Amino acid sequence: MADLIITESGAVHRPRNVDWKRAAALLYGDWGTSKAYVIGLAFLAAGFSSLPIILAVCTLTGLVGINYIVICRHFPDGGGVYSAARSQGRLLAVIGALLLLADLTVTAALSGWSALTYITSGAEHIAWIKFLRDHIALTTIAVLLIMGMINYFGPKHSGSLAVALAVPTLIVVVVLIAISTPHLTTHFLQPRHESLGALWVQFVGVILALSGAETIANVTGVMKLDPGSSFITPVTLAIDSAPESARMTPTNWTQSVPRLSWRG
Repeated sequence: MADLIITESGAVHRPRNVDWKRAAALLYGDWGTSKAYVIGLAFLAAGFSSLPIILAVCTLTGLVGINYIVICRHFPDGGGVYSAARSQGRLLAVIGALLLLADLTVTAALSGWSALTYITSGAEHIAWIKFLRDHIALTTIAVLLIMGMINYFGPKHSGSLAVALAVPTLIVVVVLIAISTPHLTTHFLQPRHESLGALWVQFVGVILALSGAETIANVTGVMKLDPGSSFITPVTLAIDSAPESARMTPTNWTQSVPRLSWRG
């Protein structure tokens, strides 16, 4: 693990050693792979009338992504929702962090269980796979512990593994899209459910796709700095053409964006 960086002012920073490729792979591994089960969940919840639900999830996902661009821009040391909430109050930040912890815990458990269920499906005739499938809960816990051990070494190393897994996964996805495109049809589409209550239940059952949105917000604090930026001003701005009163200096940057550094 890399050592923490302590500046002359006493601020403590996590090492910024994650490049954009590793960060993109980490985000893809969490948020990008949601499509692998969102379509299945939508079809399970609404059958052939699930297209509007899928489009609604895609729209909401895009809006959340746009908001996280703003959050990452203004809180470049990471933290996401709880960094943004802290400027409004510590209690709100704690509540946001606890909700995030609960969300990530549930997401990891559900995603792990679903993945192992898919992987072992159809191979029950193999003795050791049948054993793992019969004890799917314990198998999921063991896999999560292994993932925790990998993350112990930090996002740079886990990001390298994410790149190694993301590239072949992306290739497979592109191949599947190319194979299935000629067979796309609207012949089997059905109108949505008439009851708004039932439609809402179906939508909520699919919205799990948003659970990984905090990933990139927490990765920003360890990403490599852009040329011309520093730990004091991690984000580079076009300040040369701005008026003197609006130029971003270390002093007014700290005032306008609270808690830029991680304190020991």
